[in-house]
Amino acid sequence: MATTFPRQHARTHRFTLGAPRAFAVSPDGARIAFLRSRHGTDLAHLLWVHEVASGREYPAADPVTLLEGAREELSPEERARRERSREGTAGVVAYATDRSVELAAFALSGRLFLAELLAGSVREIPTPAPVVDPRPSPDGRLVAYV
Repeated sequence: MATTFPRQHARTHRFTLGAPRAFAVSPDGARIAFLRSRHGTDLAHLLWVHEVASGREYPAADPVTLLEGAREELSPEERARRERSREGTAGVVAYATDRSVELAAFALSGRLFLAELLAGSVREIPTPAPVVDPRPSPDGRLVAYV
């Protein structure tokens, strides 16, 4: 039996899952960071990088890998923020970069992560309390969060 349009529309979040969003373009135009899930019915967004010159595209941060397969746990503050913004997806739902778009900061399960976009590495920064809305300084040396 074929999937009905209303069911497919709901399962794909109005056909937005799998589509790129939240773009950050480097000042030199060499790379673009963005969020996207792996496919049209996957709720978990990854942080991706597209290298313009080579056309290469790769995930810079995968929530499944970073959480080692565990389910994402949201703090009450993060849950309220997502409800207010009507964010229905999971994984990396927001990020911020430094001026050169070489470093991206994001929260995942209340934990602070920094992705070095050129190196393709991600590291967790220990914090005393759950993190919401982290933002690196323009030079990438400091990170502020709520």
